[in-house]
Amino acid sequence: MKLGLMGISAMALLASCQDTLDTHPSASFDEVTVWSSKATADAYVNQAYSSVINACLQQTRSTNIVANAGINWECRTPNCVRASQVGEGIDGLATELGVTNATDFGANRSSLLRQCNMIIEKAEASEAMSAEDKAELKAQGRFLRGVVFFDQARKMGRFVPLTKVLDATDEAGASIAMTKDVGESYKYVVEDLEYAAQNLPVSASAGRANRAAANIILSRACLQAYAYTKDASYLTKAVSASQAAIASGSLTSDYADMFTNATSTNSEIQWAVYRVNTNSTVGTWGELQLGLPNISNDDARTSGAERLFVGAKKTFECWGIFWPTQDLADQYLVIDDATGEALPWYETSQYKNNVEEKSVSEITEAGCVDSYPRSSGEERRIPTAQDMSQVNAAHPHFTHYGVLKAGVTRNISDIMYSNRDARFAANLAYDQCADWNGEPVDMNLGGNMSAGVRDKEDGGWYNTTTNYYFRKYVPADYVSTGNNFNYGNPADTHICLARLGEAYLNLAEALLLQGKVADAVAALNNTRTVHGKIPASTASTEADAWADYIRERNCEMVEECGDLYFSYLRWGKYGGYANHGRTAGDIVYDLDRPAYKIEISHDRTKFIVCQATLQNGANRAFTTKRYLLPIAQGFLDTREAYGLDHTQNPGW
Repeated sequence: MKLGLMGISAMALLASCQDTLDTHPSASFDEVTVWSSKATADAYVNQAYSSVINACLQQTRSTNIVANAGINWECRTPNCVRASQVGEGIDGLATELGVTNATDFGANRSSLLRQCNMIIEKAEASEAMSAEDKAELKAQGRFLRGVVFFDQARKMGRFVPLTKVLDATDEAGASIAMTKDVGESYKYVVEDLEYAAQNLPVSASAGRANRAAANIILSRACLQAYAYTKDASYLTKAVSASQAAIASGSLTSDYADMFTNATSTNSEIQWAVYRVNTNSTVGTWGELQLGLPNISNDDARTSGAERLFVGAKKTFECWGIFWPTQDLADQYLVIDDATGEALPWYETSQYKNNVEEKSVSEITEAGCVDSYPRSSGEERRIPTAQDMSQVNAAHPHFTHYGVLKAGVTRNISDIMYSNRDARFAANLAYDQCADWNGEPVDMNLGGNMSAGVRDKEDGGWYNTTTNYYFRKYVPADYVSTGNNFNYGNPADTHICLARLGEAYLNLAEALLLQGKVADAVAALNNTRTVHGKIPASTASTEADAWADYIRERNCEMVEECGDLYFSYLRWGKYGGYANHGRTAGDIVYDLDRPAYKIEISHDRTKFIVCQATLQNGANRAFTTKRYLLPIAQGFLDTREAYGLDHTQNPGW
């Protein structure tokens, strides 16, 4: 008999319900051995941590583009674009053309949940371990289960709340109903994370979550829960959890150390995934392999670059496809030379006194701002021909066209990029920034790391398309070890999963939502002044406080496990000042517009900022159905075939 959507026999239902969930272990374990001591149980827990982190927070790279790496979620925000002319193309979720109800965002996490539930149940039943050890293991299991549930809730809203270990004979267990709505889902999430926040140890070994980490993840989940349910009790929980985490330590004065020091165990970091060079290479991580370029001195010479690379080896030999944008660069404020205020670069006195803003209407054709010949005879132009096509007409084509005033001795890059928020240089590589792993960085027209340095004028030949690179998570001293950034070379790497900087920002957001503007500004000023090293925000109105808060979260949390993508979803759900004055639940403005790039003339006397149009990438789109991503239709079809609930999310 065929199993179809029209109906199935009762016998088939009884025999096959388990097919909707993974009820069988994927490997055999001697349970007596595993659960007879804390040491052997910890080995199982470590494997569960690896599985959960990889699936739900920070996926290591495989042969395909990483689906769950932080850098991949970042390109769905204004902070980053994915663009490759080699073959990978642009991101289909950002345009909504590459996602359907067949796309799987983790509908069936039963294998992961089995691992979590095994820890909880076996620890509780163990007669060999102490009560203290059993309590800690149970808290670890519930923390990991809460992380899995949270990942499903923030992406799809609903999931199968598997809270016990199933076996092949447990037909009733395999027929568990999905949560009926987002509200029910977050009850499971928060219940597990609250338990973990109360019962995990205060300190933990590297790679394991401690009590502060659980509180940070809890506060993150509570904000998302409030956005989708409007249950004010979640704000109270978010405040309490954030404050508990903050009380556990202090912010570091060296923001860059947390990311560009490959083995950093900075005390601000409460939870991270660490990989040492015996089991990790450059190619393990999307942040390295897919964020760094592949450029040689032959490219630089052909381009007529003013500076060549100096390393004996080809320093950057990766397959970069993810590029930070001018939108992200704009988030980092500049200290005004005259007043000491922190302002956008184009509002500072040093910019206004030295640069003439010309009308963008003067930009009419390729090469009208600048043109520079390669040794091959090809022209490199500002703007390029591509810059003039595939434009998103609903938004400004160009936002700035600047030319140095007569007699000015400073160049454009020096004026724009000096005296910035300290996190700017920690997170981004930009024109004439400090040497990067010993190499000069020139992103002006013809520069050794510019968009046009290789065969394609607009970049994307495993090099930038925006004239920026991500510096975050790139080890600062890697080349000094004798290696270069090549796929197979060993690399110590870590990715932050929870740290105190986020706790301050989660606190600020919850306080803003409670109408406590002054307290919220005080909270966000912690990261702004300690990490950014710029003057404190003086915002006193709700509108100004939201603007400063959103800027601060972008500066602080870029490229951290998709934080900003899901933050933009929250802000859209709030509406008002959090989403450009739009009603709650309306289209998220910043996910529905083009991202922008910069082009700097060869002599650094001119620049333009324009839409990143390559491969039609300017036509990003956000429709309200994307507040909840689809539940994989194949998963739902299987549930339907066995008579189980199978409702798809609205719009999919």
